[in-house]
Amino acid sequence: MNLDDAISFICDSAAKSADAFDVIAGHSRSEGVSVFKGKVQNTEISESVGVGIRVFKNSHPGYAYTERFTEDALSQTVRDALSHCAFTKELPIELPRLQELRKLAPHYSAEIEALGLPEMTAMCLDIEKATLAASPEVENVPYLGADKSEGRVIVANGNGLRYESHFNSASAGVGAVALREGIRKLGVCDRSGRDWSAFNAKKIADTAVSRARELLSPSKIQSGKIPVVFSNRVSGSIVSMYSSAFFAEQVQKGQSRLQGLLGTAIATRGFSLVNDPFREDLPGACAFDGEGVPAESVPLVKDGVLQSYLYNLETAAREGCKSNGAAARSYSGKVSTGFSNLVVLPGERTTEELLKLFPRCLYVVNLEGNSGCSAISGELNIGAQGIWYENGTPVHAAEGVTLSANFFDLLKLVAAVGSEYNDSYSSIKVPAFAVAEIAVSN
Repeated sequence: MNLDDAISFICDSAAKSADAFDVIAGHSRSEGVSVFKGKVQNTEISESVGVGIRVFKNSHPGYAYTERFTEDALSQTVRDALSHCAFTKELPIELPRLQELRKLAPHYSAEIEALGLPEMTAMCLDIEKATLAASPEVENVPYLGADKSEGRVIVANGNGLRYESHFNSASAGVGAVALREGIRKLGVCDRSGRDWSAFNAKKIADTAVSRARELLSPSKIQSGKIPVVFSNRVSGSIVSMYSSAFFAEQVQKGQSRLQGLLGTAIATRGFSLVNDPFREDLPGACAFDGEGVPAESVPLVKDGVLQSYLYNLETAAREGCKSNGAAARSYSGKVSTGFSNLVVLPGERTTEELLKLFPRCLYVVNLEGNSGCSAISGELNIGAQGIWYENGTPVHAAEGVTLSANFFDLLKLVAAVGSEYNDSYSSIKVPAFAVAEIAVSN
């Protein structure tokens, strides 16, 4: 049977034996190509489809899932979920009922659906040609590829609720190595989106080469506490590494530095963070969450003050409040928490103006690993590459730099938030931001 038939069958089966239940089903498919030295190096197609169910017996939940759509497999999945109820804690929640959702623009493009390997290969070859022609300092192109992906998610429950979303996108990216005076640097540019006609091979190539060349001829900078400007290429990574601190689940477990701080200032005035599922230009746009709860735009931080955490049904029940539509769940997993589109609202200064705030500062454009970072403690200890600025003018590249701070202390040291987002198709949008001082070592 197909996915829709499997959902109907498992719902009918659960309705006969469970007190309540909800189902999440998913189908994802991706297709891609990589190119090296003018030839196709590899093509890859992957696909997954499955149905997961959560049943309740005497308010105790049980989970199970299957990727086999036979009557026997689906019936066994329901039985497995019911048997799991004997080992779980009571979870007294009420599953949502069908209601009208906010209408969002389609996240599925017929152009992307029709996109094939020949078109993606041609784009890669154009990017490679443009990359090699961009500068005599380009030594090679070790990374070059394009792909498209699509997905379908259905949430249903025993209250008659059934919601569905369908989405797709494409991406193309290149890594360029530039060589100068025996020093090699890699610059990467990836572009994603739902408008293939907007992909520009020369722009992708030029951006990657520019990012490689800007890091050539590096010099050491003095260790100590110095002002730092995080470019909008890395600012989203910084914020996302600590985003779980805003999940009610982590707060309730005592694994968030934000516990007990609602209504208090946790960041400098002017720093505002929103979980925004209604940003239709971003891939995280959604009308419902993984439990079928209508999505909400949730201000997490407003002008530096902590306003809310992100809740699913379980974490909301623990505090006697309502879910704000932040449940995350795949068909093979349990319910957790997640953001849709995590957005830091823009400030008034351009990146160029941020770089003029201090007589000297480090402009960070690359981060290197995150093993020294902890969302629980807030510890931030990470390698970086960047450009040393003096009086708003770039002086030289900087490498071998380690940044050490605590993210939650860092929020109070934000001097200004920039006005410009990068052009990536990402569910995390954070402008560049300037920090008064960070411990920097070589």
